Amino acid sequence: MMRSYLSLVNLFADNFPEGMSEKDKQRIIHEFDSINALRRQFFEEVLDSIRTTFALLSKDASESYMYEYHKNGVDTIMYSLAFQRENDSLYSSRFGNRVHFANSREAVNFDFHRGYNKGFGGIEGAGNFNHSYSIPTGMSWDDMQQFDTVAFSAHIQPILKKFKKLKGTKTYPVYWRHDEGFKDDVKGDGGLVLKIKRFGAPSFGLTTGTHYFIPSRHQAEAEALYRQLDSLAYNYVTNHPEQVYKYTFTSRFPYLNMRNIVEGTKFKDDNEYYLSCLRDRDNNYHILTLNNKGNLWVPKDWEKLKSYINGEKVYLKGMKPTEDD
Repeated sequence: MMRSYLSLVNLFADNFPEGMSEKDKQRIIHEFDSINALRRQFFEEVLDSIRTTFALLSKDASESYMYEYHKNGVDTIMYSLAFQRENDSLYSSRFGNRVHFANSREAVNFDFHRGYNKGFGGIEGAGNFNHSYSIPTGMSWDDMQQFDTVAFSAHIQPILKKFKKLKGTKTYPVYWRHDEGFKDDVKGDGGLVLKIKRFGAPSFGLTTGTHYFIPSRHQAEAEALYRQLDSLAYNYVTNHPEQVYKYTFTSRFPYLNMRNIVEGTKFKDDNEYYLSCLRDRDNNYHILTLNNKGNLWVPKDWEKLKSYINGEKVYLKGMKPTEDD
């Protein structure tokens, strides 16, 4: 699977050295405005190219979806399309306007959002492009085995230990639980940031594991170790085609959106394993090793939580809830 990240943040000149003349200030502001105009033009050309490509491919796709919303400077775009495997039926599921495909031969997704970011007082736009393609291994389904969580965990442990040796790195236990009948939705003012209901799975879910926090000052070391972690993960899955897994390559820590390097499936029951990573807005790094039973719900403020049980959040010592955007 290939992932690409598209981002546009306007440059601002609002902190001038003391004593600078008004003429020089206006010259710098004009230069910044010119740069921003060129960047916005290029950005719009990229969006138009993506829009046209999806429209053309949708004619031949087994399924395709194109959603756009534009109002008062807020833009949301969600495109999805997929091609089925020979004569297999394609299974898709919708979560709001986002579409996921479970058994496609090839699938492409593009999500984009642009709006006002009060953090730096300007317009911010960001998009994610995902392209996946399945290559048959020649193994029959009857020959497949469950993902060996214990063996994989041992395989990547040497790199995780190197992460833990970086000064300031901390580890926290993960405990996210929702019982049968409890309801919560993905929404901006609380609740969840991700909700994945497994096909045929019960409505309950329990996620346990370990959260590794690496401070931003270790950028070079964190990115270098990330590449080693990805290499170890790739080495394991390519040497175990008999196990059910999903591997996703990213060249560096994904920014803002949690991504799974490896999803290991125990297809004979509803247990799953995730090796996930994220770089947050403060450029801190996060790695999660998760064991999940049932549906996967990722609560808002997960990186600050000691536990999440049916909507009740217990924060880690010294952590406070994130203010609503």
